[in-house]
Amino acid sequence: MRAEEDRPLDAVDGPEAGAPTGSVKRWSLILVAVLLSLGLHLPGMIVHLFNSDEASLATMAMSINHGGRLYHETADRKPPAVPYVYAAVFKATGSIDLRPVRAVGALVLAATAVLLALEAERRYRSRRATWACLALFLMGTVAFFPADTQAAGFELFMLLPMTGAFVAAGRNRGALAGVCLALACLCKQTAIVTALPAAWLLYRSGGWRQVVRCGVAGAAVIGVTALYFGPSEFLLWTVTGNGGYASLRGSIPATIWRGVSMTLSFIGIYLPLVLLAAYAARRRLASVDLWLWLAGSALTVIVGLRFFGHYYLQILPPLVLLAVAAVDEIVPALRRLAAGFTAAATAILFAVAFLPADERGLLSYGAVAAQVKRMTSPDETVFVWGEFPEIYWASGRDSATRFIHTGFITGRSGGRDEGIARPSDGLPGAWDLLDEDFRSRPAALIVDTSEADIRGSKYFPLERTSLWQRIRKDYVLVDTVDGVRFYRYTPS
Repeated sequence: MRAEEDRPLDAVDGPEAGAPTGSVKRWSLILVAVLLSLGLHLPGMIVHLFNSDEASLATMAMSINHGGRLYHETADRKPPAVPYVYAAVFKATGSIDLRPVRAVGALVLAATAVLLALEAERRYRSRRATWACLALFLMGTVAFFPADTQAAGFELFMLLPMTGAFVAAGRNRGALAGVCLALACLCKQTAIVTALPAAWLLYRSGGWRQVVRCGVAGAAVIGVTALYFGPSEFLLWTVTGNGGYASLRGSIPATIWRGVSMTLSFIGIYLPLVLLAAYAARRRLASVDLWLWLAGSALTVIVGLRFFGHYYLQILPPLVLLAVAAVDEIVPALRRLAAGFTAAATAILFAVAFLPADERGLLSYGAVAAQVKRMTSPDETVFVWGEFPEIYWASGRDSATRFIHTGFITGRSGGRDEGIARPSDGLPGAWDLLDEDFRSRPAALIVDTSEADIRGSKYFPLERTSLWQRIRKDYVLVDTVDGVRFYRYTPS
């Protein structure tokens, strides 16, 4: 181990500007990052669908490309950036294939890895730390459950601007940090926790003036976005409409067990990173801003008490930067052990990602989607009663309403016990919005999953809703596939 006095001062007292010694060539970092990221995400270039979030994003993107506007003709409880990324890739490729989107996502992760590696180089002045940061981050992005890491989700696209905000703040660039932070929040709301370490860095290097610049720049980007989509609609779908989603329902012991098991799984898979970060803490090898970033990111996993695997991705950037602070301090044998453990975990989960979708628990959607495609023309719209956005994407048919699934109406959501949701847990005013959508553009086909028990649909039978009277009046039951009923629009 190196002597205590040989540790870089910037690792203890905060990052300092200036070129590090023995710097790594930028082109080599970029090339390795791109090749490694694309290689590690090879399963995503083969498998058609990893989770329902991808189907939801694809459904919104389809509507956007057909002239719809987010929060008006299609919507989710998320900011707008990622659906529009999907829409742009779909338009560029002329298809709704998710694999090109994942390729873009892999490049986003490569860019994030380069940013982190350059930050590690600046802080620790070590080629070993620089390359370790690049490799550990990219391996970490696939070394968890494949449905969470191989999918092109909100967190994946959030990591680049979030990291950019932190890095810009460390270089005393307040306005750039604010813009990056706003872009990260427009990918997913939880990126806002990066504001704390960013503000800390900006205040230390430039005083309150830089902090204010950051806040003004970020607020301007968010404000312009809200004006474009409509302030009330933007606020409803991204902030005020999330109260029911964030509320705790069901068994508290089950929720605690889910959180403990997921967190222990994360710690077990990422054990070398956790131990290296703990060593860095004991030896005071990393500065306060990194610990603030890690603490805020960990808090986002707890908020809402759902503990989905993809929530943990936000922890990776600060955890990796903390871990590589110790790589030059530990003996070579421990470095080899850490590298071997990480490589083995990555290889196992990389292989698992190639398994057929059914073995990952993904619902079978092919037969229902094929029937929807047979029964409708490309310009006709569909309404799926239930939480099955895969049908819209797989059939290539737009949703007739802004609701890509009915959890916004019934209050049902993942990560909670089935059968306990209440309409008050849904989006405020959702039934009025649904009625407005049906009046303006009635669905050509209604797909009712109530009898199929798909994601708790049996607890919300369509016959017991106010929508049923409209269906009895204007629709006719024309077919049933795997328990899913199809009603065709035949107005009197």
